[in-house]
Order: sequence, then structure tokens, then C-alpha cells
Amino acid sequence: MPNSDKYTPTHRKSHSRSGSNSSSRRPSMTRSRSSQRLIRTISFDRNDEIAIDTSDNELDLDKVNDSLAKLNVDGESGASAPPLPSLSGLKVAIGSQNTKGQDGSSTEYIEIPYVKATIDSTLPQEYLRKDIINVAHILRIPKWYSKNSQQSKLDPTKVVLTKISGAMTNSIFRVEYAKLPSLLLRVYGSNNDTIIDRDYELQVLARLSIRNIGPSLYGCFENGRFEQYLENSTTLGRDNIRDWKTSQRIARRMKELHFGVPLLRSEIELGASCWVKIAKWLEIFETEGKDWIANDDNIKEAFRCENWEQFKRNIHTYHEWLYSSGKRIPPVVFCHNDAQYGNLLFTAPVVETSDSTTHVDSSATSISSATSGTSLFPSSSSVVVDQIINPTRQEQSQDSKLVVIDFEYAGPNPAAYDLANHLSEWMHDYSGAKPYKCAASSYPNKEQVLNFLYSYASHLQGGGRESRKINIDRDVKHLYNAIIRWRATVQLFWSVWAVLQSGTLDKNKDTGDVEEKEGPNGEVYIIKTENEADVSFSRDSDEELSDAADGEGVNVDTFDYIKYCSDKIAVCWSDLAGLGVVDEQAYIKDPDTTLDVSML
Repeated sequence: MPNSDKYTPTHRKSHSRSGSNSSSRRPSMTRSRSSQRLIRTISFDRNDEIAIDTSDNELDLDKVNDSLAKLNVDGESGASAPPLPSLSGLKVAIGSQNTKGQDGSSTEYIEIPYVKATIDSTLPQEYLRKDIINVAHILRIPKWYSKNSQQSKLDPTKVVLTKISGAMTNSIFRVEYAKLPSLLLRVYGSNNDTIIDRDYELQVLARLSIRNIGPSLYGCFENGRFEQYLENSTTLGRDNIRDWKTSQRIARRMKELHFGVPLLRSEIELGASCWVKIAKWLEIFETEGKDWIANDDNIKEAFRCENWEQFKRNIHTYHEWLYSSGKRIPPVVFCHNDAQYGNLLFTAPVVETSDSTTHVDSSATSISSATSGTSLFPSSSSVVVDQIINPTRQEQSQDSKLVVIDFEYAGPNPAAYDLANHLSEWMHDYSGAKPYKCAASSYPNKEQVLNFLYSYASHLQGGGRESRKINIDRDVKHLYNAIIRWRATVQLFWSVWAVLQSGTLDKNKDTGDVEEKEGPNGEVYIIKTENEADVSFSRDSDEELSDAADGEGVNVDTFDYIKYCSDKIAVCWSDLAGLGVVDEQAYIKDPDTTLDVSML
């Protein structure tokens, strides 16, 4: 083979996943030819966007046009609510010219540099670093490419890769090089194609960029993308989200996202995307995973049911109950759907403001002054609701330092689903010794939930203080109860996701395989996958890669997705049994997963 380059055999550490046999991927040979930088255009018609007025928690399409003015989405004057602040102050470059929609209206679009190449994060570090700088060069990432040169002139040995822990969908790295801006490299997980619609994700990123939401997107390749790395940012931890003031800030930012990004008509017609995806994923189980679901032991271990048919009956019963005629169907809004603490950043330290004179511990067990008037807080509580619903402008000015990232799972859902998802993430410690564990005892207590919801419901509200208080109490009560109803959907969603993400349905997971992949400069990698039993391993190449968090914690390659699924679904069944939706005999119980299902 001309110009071929034989890789020196390099052994790698084996990675186990969900109890299945792990495999290694060995680079074999490459040949080179030039790759081209392409431009991918993502467009959408803003006239197809609809902002929904959900002030009475019901979907009324007659209010759609009024909602646009109320939310001041387009910056029009005269709106009753203040202009929505930028969620991050960072944006993707927008095309300088607009195409025309079918009705002659302008269509927004962004142009994303793209290269038809893959980056294999399992390659030895010497080759991985070279591939990274070559892809960055082809994409012409600012400061990272060499003009008038077909290949990068950067020295691969000087690239510093830091794997960011806590990611369960992709492999994420910080890429550093002296005197150059750091990059965030996202390499998609091997089973993402059945989980995430990447075309829809890019359209979402285009719409968010119009509103200055999210870090800059520098370019895409076949199985990932480069993004701006937010320098000097701090990822929130499990203790941060439990902080009384920080929880209020997260709630306000989620409200801005829900009401600041209008949905498309097609998204409104789609309805709750969580259930659309669950239905799609269950079909995958019954086609690609039919051998797996035929084994009752698999279902018992992962889904805590006797068999697949019982699991499906439970889901069907819950879905019918959730959408029964006696309940109001909640409207959908634009949701992040994965607001776990690893996707929340502080881009600068939050300055304590003048209204923070009363100390509140993280459990909110007491506040020194008595509450004024009545509220939904327990009678024994001394929480001052006015301090929650009337933060000073100085306090709100600090909100912009909280940035939401990673919109892979974003889409239309009821607000209660997104809120329930965030609150459910309180149960997880992804940096601990058992990152798969779902600890029901860590779910926020009633006061913590109400603190979050009063902040959410009161944000961006118009009207006088007294009328607002009445409406806010009503909205908080509605959201509190809706969260309890939709909380099981959250656990179900991530349970089904976990099995798919684990790769356990892959028919070839236990057999050797050979595949060809094209590298960034047109070189072809011949990758052979071999069984663990056929290969001996060492840590030689892995030791070259630094990790953002030494020790325990989530690693996309080693995370135990099946145990995660089992823990999440146990909480789901416990909620449904507590609500009277399913009988306790319909699932395998776990006594440590019970949450309070009492409604207001």
C-alpha cells in the first residue's frame, strides 16, 4: 500500500461496561489523501417560531401572538416583562445573508465548518493528538490553523489533553496548547445514533445562537465537534445546586430558557419529546434488542420487572394515567432536559449582594425572620417568601454568571418535566465511588423544592406585588403537583436511555470485527475489534492522558449503565406505586427508593 504507515502495536487498558465483556480497538494501517473543509448550513424560518403564554398552565393557541409581545422575544418595546437577558453572552457566528422562506420571509441560518473525518478517542495518544490538531487545522479554528499549509504546523507532543469526567454520553476533552485558546472536544459515544438526532441538535444550536445562548461552535466532524472552552469557568458540583441562593438562580435561568426560546410549530405538534423518544427507543428494543429482551434475567436486572411484557404494561398504564381525560395536558416549552450540575457553570464568582443579609444553610431549616403572610411552605417553616420572589436587581444581575451548556437532549417538553429532571439530579453523585447510584434520600425536601419553585414561578412575572403573590401561589402549587406526576417519566427516560447507551443491545459486542474509518487528512484507519480474552492489556497509552478529576467518578467508557438503569427505574416504580398507578406486585421493589408523593 503506497504511503502507508504501520502503527506500532500499542496495548490499551480494557474497559468494562455494565458487566459485559470489554473489547479493545487496535489501529492497524493508514494511508493519506487530502481532506476538504466543507460548510454545513443550518437554517430555519423564524416566522415558524411560536412563543406560548402558559401563565394559566393551559395551552391556548389563541394567546400565541400575544405571548411574543409579553416575552419581548424580538426586543420590541412596550412589553410588560423586562427584556430577557443573554444566557451566556457567547454565540455562533450568524450568516451575513439570509435566504428566503417559502412565503418570502427571511430565514435565519448559521454556517458550520465541517470535515468528513472521524476522531477515534481510543487511539494511542500520539496519534490522537495528531488527529486533533489536523482536524482543527482543516476546520480553520481561529489560532489553531496554519495559513497556506495543507497540514498543521503545531507540534502534537505539545498538545495537552484533559479528559473531563462526569460525561455519560460522550467523551469530552479540554485541548490545550501554549499561547492558544483552549478548545472543548466532544467525541460522540458509539451508541449515540439511536439516542440523539444530531441534525435536530444542530438546528437547536442554530436557534440558540440567534439568542446568544451557549458557547461558540467552531466546527464539526463525523463523530463530534469542537466548541469554545469557557476559560475560568467552574462546573457546579452536587453541593452547589443544594445551596439556597444558587438553587433560586438555577430556577430563574431555567425560566428564561423555557420562555425565551420559542418553539417551532412542528415541535408543538410533536408534544412531549420525552415520550416520543421513549416510544422510539422501545421499538429499538423489540427489533435490534429482541434477543436481549427475550432473556427475563436481563429485564429483572435492568428494569426490575419479571419480563418485558410486564415492563411494557407498566409503562402503558402510566402513560394512560398521565394523559387521562381528567387531567389538564400541560403545554410544552423549550426545555434543556439534562440540567444536571455538570451542565451548569459559573463563568465568574457570584458576588454576595445587599439582600443576602440573612444566612440560610443548604438545607434551609431556618431563616431568622418570620414569613410575611401565608405561603405553601409548612406552617413550621420560617422561610420569608418575599425574599425569594422579590430578589433585588443587583441579585438578578449576577444570574448571567450561571451558564447552561450541552443541549444534546434539548427539545419540547412540559416545564414540569424539565424541573423534575433537575430536582432528580440532586439524588446523584457522579464524582463518588458509586456514580451510578440514585440516592432517594438526597432528593430535595419540601422546603428546598418550594424555594426552587417560588423563584421559578415569580421570575418574569408582571403585575402588582399582591396580585403576583396570589398567582405565584397558584402556579407553584400546580408545578409542585405536576412535578410529582412527571417525575417517574424522568426516571423511565434515563433508564431506557442507559441500556441503549451501554451498548448491550449491540449484536456484535462479543465478536471480533474489522472496520475502516477515515482520518482527518483522508488517511484510512483499519480498526480491528477483538475480544478481551484474545488480548493482553497494559496502561501504557492511557497514562499519558490526564483527567480533570482523579480517582472515582463517571467515565463514559466504564460507567455501569445497567446499575444506573436499575436504580432509576426503582424510583420510577416507587413513585407510580405511591400514586396508585401500578400495583406493588407489578415490579421488583427496592425499599430504599421511596420518595414523597404527597401533593399540595
